[in-house]
Amino acid sequence: MNNILETQLRMTMDALSNGVAEIDDDLLDHIVEEAGEQCKQALRKQLDRKPQKFRMRPSNLGRPLCQLLMEKSEAEREKMPYNHIFRMMYGDMTEILVEVLAKISKVNITGGKSSTSVTFSGQEIVGENDIEIDGKVYDTKSTSPWAYDNKWTDGWAGVRKDDAFGYCAQLLAYSADMPMGGWIVVNKSTGELRVVEAQPTESDLDDLRSSIENTLAQVGKSDGTLIKCFEPMEEQFRRVPTGSKRLHTTCTFCSYKRHCWPDAVYKPQTGSKAQNPRHYWYSEYAGKNMPEAV
Repeated sequence: MNNILETQLRMTMDALSNGVAEIDDDLLDHIVEEAGEQCKQALRKQLDRKPQKFRMRPSNLGRPLCQLLMEKSEAEREKMPYNHIFRMMYGDMTEILVEVLAKISKVNITGGKSSTSVTFSGQEIVGENDIEIDGKVYDTKSTSPWAYDNKWTDGWAGVRKDDAFGYCAQLLAYSADMPMGGWIVVNKSTGELRVVEAQPTESDLDDLRSSIENTLAQVGKSDGTLIKCFEPMEEQFRRVPTGSKRLHTTCTFCSYKRHCWPDAVYKPQTGSKAQNPRHYWYSEYAGKNMPEAV
């Protein structure tokens, strides 16, 4: 169900798309100049990327413990794909463009790019939020078409249910002593936009804080021992076991998967006869007669 903020942003996009938006010249100049400066800062940040010392920050508070321990131990990570930098720049530009739309829409922007500090179990976590609207903190996300249509359609509960990237913990940390607003989500393929409101129960917040505190404790006392948080799953094709085992979905996005599963292979779906079958990461692969993955 559309909310007021989502409706405002979509109406502005509709007016701009059809050339009927009415924007005061002085306001337009101000918005363009601000966005231009933000673009410069974002490009400098991404084009001059350097390795950073590990620290706990809002963006990794909700990440799986195994990934955090790998990062802390400075384990060798997989080489990022060549298009990684473009994805990062795209995310930054999406954040800037959403703010432009918000300003044109004349929504009540009460802050943003604010330094945040929150303490869990005596440990301070600092960061910077995206945008504050009506006194609430919103985080901007660019997302794939699949995630847009599946992950981001069931509100807070849907995000919380499958939150391998720690978006809920990140939003909680960014909010600090302010209410959580939610996420402004943009489909990176189609440009569609939706606002997902954060509506946690007190139980949700208690569980989230407890999980964060447990993660901080585990990371703090780690002696470098490898921990596997996820086990491979028995694969089925058309409800029939294939004999193969797929890595857990969270593992497939992990840059340290080779440490846990050194023999993992990226292969076509076992048993698929499609001309261009989907590929998955497998810890055990039974499709001996399948063509080799490219």
